[in-house]
Amino acid sequence: MAKEPVVVALDLGGTNARLALVDRDGEILARWEWATATMPDQDALVNTLAADLAVCQEKAGELGAEVKGMGMGVPGRVLPQEGRVAFSPNIPALNDCLLVPRLQPQSPWPLFLENDANLFALGEHWLGAGEGHRQMLGITLGTGVGGGLILDGRLWSGTAGTSGEIGHLTVDPVGKKCHCGNRGCLETMASGFWAVVWVKEQLAKGVGSWLRELYEADAEALTGETLVAAALQRDSLAIKAFERVGRSLGQAIAGVVHLLGISRVVIGGRFARAWEVFEMYLQEELYRRLTLFPREALSVVPAKLGDDAGMIGAAKLAWDHLNEK
Repeated sequence: MAKEPVVVALDLGGTNARLALVDRDGEILARWEWATATMPDQDALVNTLAADLAVCQEKAGELGAEVKGMGMGVPGRVLPQEGRVAFSPNIPALNDCLLVPRLQPQSPWPLFLENDANLFALGEHWLGAGEGHRQMLGITLGTGVGGGLILDGRLWSGTAGTSGEIGHLTVDPVGKKCHCGNRGCLETMASGFWAVVWVKEQLAKGVGSWLRELYEADAEALTGETLVAAALQRDSLAIKAFERVGRSLGQAIAGVVHLLGISRVVIGGRFARAWEVFEMYLQEELYRRLTLFPREALSVVPAKLGDDAGMIGAAKLAWDHLNEK
């Protein structure tokens, strides 16, 4: 009896590595994870990933399945054709890492690498909120702002590992200097890190908020997740922070839509859990700026797959490459 074909999906983050065995329909048959924060250097991280290959084989055997390939999602600037991670701000051990060339000799199946935000978009397009749309923009809101483009039904990888980087479109030419070196990026307005910076500045000026007690006790305890919780409880300062998030997103999305004719925008990530707070501001700004594109042809919606979007996208990446062979 033939074994069921599966692929391994890896979503590698700064805190955890999440892995799964996924069938052709996108169903997750098994999953597990481990902490990446404990990895001291590149060799340790690569060796741990190599050890995972044996775990994958073992788990597939228990399921009566056969692994055909592996899709890997990594944050940062990724060069898929080289299998190289050029720069990964949240996982310094991966900086300038020839990840696929180092792992492939130890793997019995082909390995495929992509940026994690691209795989978020690919996953949501396959089985999530972007399903059925030939053109889609995926946006992840977290510590930073990531993005991925689906054009004519396929992931657009661009040149030199830089595609879909909506977080680094300029929305305020005289705004704050972004970590990328540019000034006034969308990321400086719509990410968890920069929203917290802005809220702390307002609290330092004496603006009223129930966040003040936390801020004065331990300013470092004020995080993006704190802002989400405060906004959902209708704290006025947190709501103002998410008004900035929504309006800057609307401005950036309008530019992308005018350029590419995108019909669907999917927004996810942990900072996007305040969707119900910032959606109104996003839509107001978006439709104020959409002048040439028919407004009824565009829909901006929250993601459906939650934390699994990246793994589903990694599986889709692997299946797509395998089907091309």
